[in-house]
This record gives sequence, C-alpha cells and structure tokens, in this order.
Amino acid sequence: MKLLSLSLAALLLFLAGCESHQTDQLHLVTFNIRYDNPNDGDNRWVNRMPIVENYFKEEAPDIIGMQEVLHNQLLDLQQMLPGYGYVGTGRDDGNTAGEYSPIFWREDRFDLVDHSQFWLSETPDSVASRGWDAALPRIVTWAALQDNQSGQLIYTFNTHFDHRGRDARKNSIDLMSERISEIAGSSPVIAMGDFNIRKNHPAFGDTLYHHMMEVFIENDKFQNSEYVAGDVISAGATSNGFNENWRERPPFAIDYIFVDQNFQVQTYRVDHIIENGVFISDHWPVVSIVNYSE
Repeated sequence: MKLLSLSLAALLLFLAGCESHQTDQLHLVTFNIRYDNPNDGDNRWVNRMPIVENYFKEEAPDIIGMQEVLHNQLLDLQQMLPGYGYVGTGRDDGNTAGEYSPIFWREDRFDLVDHSQFWLSETPDSVASRGWDAALPRIVTWAALQDNQSGQLIYTFNTHFDHRGRDARKNSIDLMSERISEIAGSSPVIAMGDFNIRKNHPAFGDTLYHHMMEVFIENDKFQNSEYVAGDVISAGATSNGFNENWRERPPFAIDYIFVDQNFQVQTYRVDHIIENGVFISDHWPVVSIVNYSE
C-alpha cells in the first residue's frame, strides 16, 4: 500500500513534474534519506531503495538537497538519478568517509559554475572539524548553478545541523548566514536541509527557531517556503522515526527549504510515503515549487 499525504497524488505529481520544466519555475526537494543502518529492520536501505528511486522518477526535481548519505548510498543514488550531476564530500574526511550532504541537479538544465563545502565549527575550512558542543562534525555543501533556461546564476546551500548541541545549532545558523552572504553576494539563494531546529522544542522552546528566522530574514532575506507558499498542499512534522504512529508526532518541521527575495513560492508540501509497510525514510521529503521573482 502506498500512502501519500496529498489527495489526487498521481495528478499532482504529474503536474509538479511538468512545472519543473517551465522556464521560470524550479522544482526543489530536500530529503534526509536516513543513513544505511543494518539495524533498521524492514526499513533498511536495501528495502527503501526502490521507493526512493520511484519517488525521484515521479518527481523529476530540478535541484535536490539530501542528508545522511553514506558513500555506498551516494553510488546508489548516482545510478537512480541518470542525467543529474552532484557535488558533496563525506564530512569525516572531506572525501568519502562519513555522511555527505550532497546537492544534485538536472544536467540538462544547469551548468555547474563553482562549488565547495565548509564545516560548521570555529574553524570552518578545517576538514572534519567539530564545532562548539556538537556531537559530530557537520558540513554545508554549496553549488553555484547557471540555469541555462533562464540565464540566472543560483547558489544552493545544503546542510545537516547537529542533533545534540544547542550552542552548535545557534552558532551554525550565524556561521551559515555569514558564509552565504560572502559566497553568494546578491545572487539568488536557496538554502535547504535538516536543521534539527523546530518550534516548541521540548528543551529549547521556540528560542532556536526564532533565532534562525531572525538571522536568516535579517541577513539573507530568507523566508521559510512553507509560510510564503501560495498553496500549502500538506505540512506538519517532517520526521517520522519509522514510527507507525507518525501522525501523532508534534506537527513541527525540522527540514526546511528557505528562499530569498529572488523567488516566489508557488507550492509547498511534505510527502508522506509508505509502501507495503516500508517507509521511504525516517524523514519525509519536503517539496517546493518556486518561480523567479519578476
């Protein structure tokens, strides 16, 4: 059984795929795919791979940001996504060790102009550096993409913030915002990923979320795509923990797509996908269709 959170799912997916090929529209997806953990039972990566592959074939996104991608999964994703380029490195050595936060894009639409990564730490250019009170090294991957349909140069940033440290998350917001301004300048910017920050956090309340929005709005002119979308098709929690009672989780996102004033958000949705009892991931894909602002 395939469970989708949106009504008339097949039609909407078809329309979304069509939209992504229009000159002034971009079809964006951020997706924490869950690292390949052999202890995940029925939700092991090998069982989820066909669901992920079918999802991307149906969606045909223009730009994808993914998180928790191990090297073997990256190789699988390259096979799943013919016609896509990617950038990204493992966070544990700047090469293939540890989780990637890669960016994929349609090669028939974009040319890669520049790319790099930095670590969320006091020494962001030091490979595998762990910052503040973070449990693990954390990375931001970025790509400058030339849209050969519109002529626009777009900067995309993709990340996965720490899940433990409060100071690490707060300082990661500040560092990421500062680096976005330095790298992208006045060019259009998309920032996406698993920020591990939510409203009404049981330990931090709204403090980290409000800080994130204040910094991103003030410094980068970002908006949370969910809140500025013309049509919010589905929303709520973006993680599920492989829990069959996922509908009962607090309805707060931790995965976001932020866009600056160079874009208008047409639609936003969180895709709840389960096939034959197997979850697509322990997070749901988050999707936004955006237009270039006139």
